[in-house]
Amino acid sequence: MHPSDFRQLSDLAKFPFTVKTDLRDNYPFNMFAVPRENWSASTRLPAPPASRSWSAIPKADIDIWSDVMARSIRAAGGAPA
Repeated sequence: MHPSDFRQLSDLAKFPFTVKTDLRDNYPFNMFAVPRENWSASTRLPAPPASRSWSAIPKADIDIWSDVMARSIRAAGGAPA
């Protein structure tokens, strides 16, 4: 599918949708758009171990986010010290 395949509302029926069983059968490792070696794993805390959510963020995205946050802090008057 390509975005140009969508020209009118009725075309929406041609597009595949993710359903709950897709998530159950493939979560988390088969749902990513980048190779596993490009991941940085993180968990969202605080949460009891049984209810932790797992997410993987590409290392390149972490690098961009880190740079943006450092620039924002510096623009707000923060200093390395």
